[in-house]
Parts: sequence; C-alpha cells; structure tokens
Amino acid sequence: MEMTVLGNLDPTPLTAFFGQLQTTEVIVTDERIAHIKERHPEDLLLFEQYGREAVLSPDLIIRDGKHIGTVFAVKKLPDTNLNVVVRLVLETDEAGFKNSVMTFYRLRERNLKKLLEKNQLLYTRE
Repeated sequence: MEMTVLGNLDPTPLTAFFGQLQTTEVIVTDERIAHIKERHPEDLLLFEQYGREAVLSPDLIIRDGKHIGTVFAVKKLPDTNLNVVVRLVLETDEAGFKNSVMTFYRLRERNLKKLLEKNQLLYTRE
C-alpha cells in the first residue's frame, strides 16, 4: 500500500488524554486519498492544499467520542472549516502502525458547533 508522510504532529495536547503515542509521524495512504476523492470530491483540492497544515498545526483538536484513539483536527479558514479525521497509534495498539488520516472534509460552522457539543475539546489554538 502506498502512503505519503505528512510530517510529525505535536503529541502534547494528546498525551494528557490518550497517554503516550507510539509515534508522532502522520501518514495518508493512497486508499484514503481515493476515499476522499470518491466521497468528498469537492474537498480533494482543499486536502492537497491544507491537509498537512490541518494535521500538523490544527486550530482545534476534538476527541472522536465514537471511535477509540481518533481525533478531529480542525483548521479554520475564512469561509469554512476543514476537518481531518486522524486515527492515532496508542501505546495499547499493535506495534508498527502510524497515525493516519482516515478522511477529510469541509465542516460548516454549525456542524463544528455540534461536533464540539457532542465531543471533548482537547486543544484550541490561542
């Protein structure tokens, strides 16, 4: 499976909740890019432009209450919000995996509010 390394995330806002991560490296596989292209075709260009930045320096990190070890990395743009869903590799996970992008899509302000109401905010950029 082909993958692209996006870089290393800052584990500081995550370790308080999730404990140590096995790695700080974040990847996206070709299969996931194909998923974004198929399910959110209008957002693929935005992912290519802002995906890396959204993961590595998000404005908000929200815990996904439905999926273990998963967070929403949200990047605010003037006219919309971008949401990168990232599966983290926790200490309890099998060794050898990387933190990886599951999907990416735009998030309207009211949907971001809903996400914040239903899930725990782990980090917000000052």
